[in-house]
Amino acid sequence: MKPIDDFYYITGNKIPYDSLNLIQLYFPIIGQDALSLYDYFIHFFDGGQKRHKLSEILNHLQFGMKRLEDAVSVLGAMELLELYQSKGIYYFRLKQPLSKDLFLAHPAYRRLLSAKIGDVAVQELNVQLPKDAHNISKKFSDVFDNLESASVSVQPKPAPHFDLENFQRLMQRDGLRFKDEKADVIALYNLAEKYELNWFALYGLAKETAIKKVISPQRMLVKKQQTAKVQQQKQQTETFSKEEQIVLREAKAAEAELFLSKIKKARRARITQDEKKLLEELAQMNFLDEVINVMVLYTLNKTKSANLNKSYLMKIANDFSYQKISTAEEAVLKMRSFAERQAAAKTKQVRSAKSNVPEWSNPDYKNETTAEELQELAEFKKRTLAQLRKDGE
Repeated sequence: MKPIDDFYYITGNKIPYDSLNLIQLYFPIIGQDALSLYDYFIHFFDGGQKRHKLSEILNHLQFGMKRLEDAVSVLGAMELLELYQSKGIYYFRLKQPLSKDLFLAHPAYRRLLSAKIGDVAVQELNVQLPKDAHNISKKFSDVFDNLESASVSVQPKPAPHFDLENFQRLMQRDGLRFKDEKADVIALYNLAEKYELNWFALYGLAKETAIKKVISPQRMLVKKQQTAKVQQQKQQTETFSKEEQIVLREAKAAEAELFLSKIKKARRARITQDEKKLLEELAQMNFLDEVINVMVLYTLNKTKSANLNKSYLMKIANDFSYQKISTAEEAVLKMRSFAERQAAAKTKQVRSAKSNVPEWSNPDYKNETTAEELQELAEFKKRTLAQLRKDGE
């Protein structure tokens, strides 16, 4: 976006200005710039009658372009504004703030507000019904029993992207917990929206990637990102050797602790507490179990020990983290290239050592010196001897 760019308001997009909910609910989250921009759009709305320049907004609000872009992003994220573009022209569509009930029922919005003004202040915003009060209002079906003759159009209220209440009920059943409820719920909402997951699918992902029964939104994200790579890596399957395919199959089949336990059992050893802590540390680095398993297997084979060498394993982990390795296939290819580099370096070292040995020491050496070269060599020797005699006199 540039100041000279044109924009229109969307035709027929006139909405009432809800200052109460904007100030009470949205302002602590969106901040002054976004609120000022929303106010500007409300008060300068012209029904899409004419073209405007973005510089008009900048001049009136005394904004720079960066502040305008940030404010547009925030309003869009909070569903107060939609930005469209067609043939180089921008179009702004305004949206009404949610009612207080719907806003506070939204799991991510409520926790964003709590993070800004505190739980007590948010609690005070709730509608306070009298104790023991019962809702005796008539239902729609009680009044409009003849649907064919009823001409009333009822707009269903928008539902949150995922049902937090049911999500938490399954958490309680399975013994899962949040590390930081406010931050985790916001992260879960982002995942649900980004990958269009319902609450049940989201819970399955959370359970699969939890660390010691603690939900890890970061590992959930890595798992979803991994899916995008699977198709590419399926095409690469033929490039893996039989041994590598066995490693991939085993690495994907077991959790990290179970995988290590199986290797240990084959070596007549047991997992130590330090090794359990090391596996958890790798999980906290957001590695999935299948990647951890590849690192563990390579470390044990390389160090030729029944115990994990933490220093060696963490070197691999840091490299994997930097390279953003998120699948077992990527891990195997990375370890293969590492082994190939080591082999090439060793070969180069051997060749370098051989180059210091005179060629004539080789039993297969053949002297291919020409007659001319022999004559030049003889004259060089004669000149050198003459020079030595002269220096000695």
